[in-house]
Amino acid sequence: MTATQDTPTPRHDEVQLLLRDLDRVCGTLSEIATVWRRAKPYLPGLPLILPVQLQQTARQLAADIQVLGESPGQCPGPAQSAAHRFSVLKQDMACAQAMTCGPGLPEVGDGRLWKSLCLPPVPSGGGTNGPWAGGIDTLQARGFAA
Repeated sequence: MTATQDTPTPRHDEVQLLLRDLDRVCGTLSEIATVWRRAKPYLPGLPLILPVQLQQTARQLAADIQVLGESPGQCPGPAQSAAHRFSVLKQDMACAQAMTCGPGLPEVGDGRLWKSLCLPPVPSGGGTNGPWAGGIDTLQARGFAA
């Protein structure tokens, strides 16, 4: 006799905690967008739209997770997709962080905001687009404007 395992479904309170975390991420990205707008005269190559795009991605992910939370256990595919998208969002935010918080870059005032998001280590890159090359290349490859 073979046993089948059901995919564990998140409890309602776990979904609410995740949604609250994503809401906090959206608010922090909004603050980062403000810092970047103020830093534009000193860093003219900084893509001001990027924090806004990341915020929109986080909001869409939250909306999708909300729907999944309202119909738990129907299909593991969307839940796995949401988990993957959350991981990719964190990586994309780490790439954006590398544009203003890397070694040799001028301080723009967003360092503590990025740290509050508890992102993975800043990715390294070998592109040719200036000091933000690794972050820009990775984000452009994923369809974000730079």
